[in-house]
Amino acid sequence: MTVVDIRSIFNERNIEIFHTDKSYIYYSEEKTSSGKSELFLLEYDRNTRRERLITNYTLEDPTFVEHIFAFENTIILILENGKNSLWLIELSKEDGTELNRRKVVCTGAFRSCLALDSSHVLIYMGPDESNQEMFAQYRSITGCECLCYLYNLTTNAKHFIKNPMIAKLNTAGIRLMTTHDCRYAILLDPFADEEIKKGYYEEQRWINVDIRDNIWLCSLNELIAELESGSETITKKCIASADIKALARYMGMDDEKLYFRAKEFRTGQEKICSYNVFTGTLNVEADLSSSHPDDLFYIIEEQPFSVFSVQKEGRTFLVQGIVNSHASLRYQTSLGDFVTCADDRYIVTRKEQTDPQSGQTVPVCSIYDSENQMHEEYPCSCYIKGSTIILY
Repeated sequence: MTVVDIRSIFNERNIEIFHTDKSYIYYSEEKTSSGKSELFLLEYDRNTRRERLITNYTLEDPTFVEHIFAFENTIILILENGKNSLWLIELSKEDGTELNRRKVVCTGAFRSCLALDSSHVLIYMGPDESNQEMFAQYRSITGCECLCYLYNLTTNAKHFIKNPMIAKLNTAGIRLMTTHDCRYAILLDPFADEEIKKGYYEEQRWINVDIRDNIWLCSLNELIAELESGSETITKKCIASADIKALARYMGMDDEKLYFRAKEFRTGQEKICSYNVFTGTLNVEADLSSSHPDDLFYIIEEQPFSVFSVQKEGRTFLVQGIVNSHASLRYQTSLGDFVTCADDRYIVTRKEQTDPQSGQTVPVCSIYDSENQMHEEYPCSCYIKGSTIILY
């Protein structure tokens, strides 16, 4: 486990970390000065322990919300206020130079966005007051709540997405993955929430439509090319599917595998399965069907994927690794709620605590070393990526 303590840099500052790698931490900070909002993009060098300003902006509109995506050499900054236009800005990581700046106007009101790579951004727009009727007609024809656009930063071209699945999924239903230098898009296409689908199963004798969960895998390069061409179909591979009798839900990924939960409603049998994107191998990683105490619950790390069971026993919590962990550890409940376990040895917890001087409630993180049964408390927030814990 690696602990990066940068509280001295972030002391009493409102920052949001948006990217980390082995050498740098990237984050944004907002300040208000003379009634105007200032947005700063900054870089922290983990080797020299120095902070560097990449760039800053004065936000003339205080309602602007920023969406930030980091890539190898660039940062994409999107500023929007929930209306029909947004600012799309491409920045150099090295010196903050603006490589591209465009005001993008779409139909409807902004809902969400996702940078597929350093050159392509998906933009989702929902109904606004002036387009209610048009969106209602679009929904009746396609079943989609949002219009979707693909913006190409290289050509500065905006493409309307004709594929109904991409338009329906929204950004919450798309995950990106790189393995063995190949880039993929994972499309999460569940029928409905688990309880709703179970209700359909219980009333299935009255239902004559195909009710199904699907998880699809696409080559990201192929997907982008097909969307730009205006194709209504996309090349995809189904890696998990469940009809009205069962459930399939994405859980996470690591360097090679996608993980999903599969459940059969009739028997209650529930398993965590994996699909190896590189080899095409499907495996059962864990069986969750065996009986457990009522106070047992699961904590899931999406990337890199791991699952822990946590059970309260008196004044301790018992933590056991279920997938990608062999941990079997205990810690005192006074340390707070379980967050994660690193290297099958270090437990990270979080709790809220009242500052006796200010009277304000502040977060407190603890790192418990199960090997020497010692812990350290830190009155701060923490950001966790794999076995790296950033205190700020």
